[in-house]
Amino acid sequence: MFNIKQIKLGLEEWKKLENELRRIGDSEKLELVLNMVMVPVTEENNENEEEEGEEHHHVAPPEFTEDLSKLVDSIKSEYNANADYHSHGDHGELMVALITEGGSIPGVVRGIIEEARNCESCMIHSINGEVHLGDDVSVIMFGDSYKLTVILPGQDGRRLVIMELNV
Repeated sequence: MFNIKQIKLGLEEWKKLENELRRIGDSEKLELVLNMVMVPVTEENNENEEEEGEEHHHVAPPEFTEDLSKLVDSIKSEYNANADYHSHGDHGELMVALITEGGSIPGVVRGIIEEARNCESCMIHSINGEVHLGDDVSVIMFGDSYKLTVILPGQDGRRLVIMELNV
């Protein structure tokens, strides 16, 4: 059963991040660079890890690269972003970069993660990202498809703010 207070708290945290990014960007646009490591969904992923030592595949199935390609096309068209993927044998890396208003970045990040979750033959292994203000890195983020940790400067400029967000 869902806990409504938990859901509300989760949405409030995303709203706080939106306000912080709006503050950091002030009237300038920010650049989001997001990297997601994707792995193919196989029966091995769904089985118990007791059988882990039996066999490792070092080549991704063809449907994995096809679905990654479709995901890239979808992200490019929906977010007007630069997006590409690189296949590394048994996994792929999806790279997304776009320039936008700071307040819209949380929605973009959540939308991209949600689209990646809908990939039928792939799963998100990890997420890493940065938000740039000009040449400076203003925000770093890392996590997976369930929890994202975001580190950004506080208003006083001397302390860091660490936020854990449920995706």
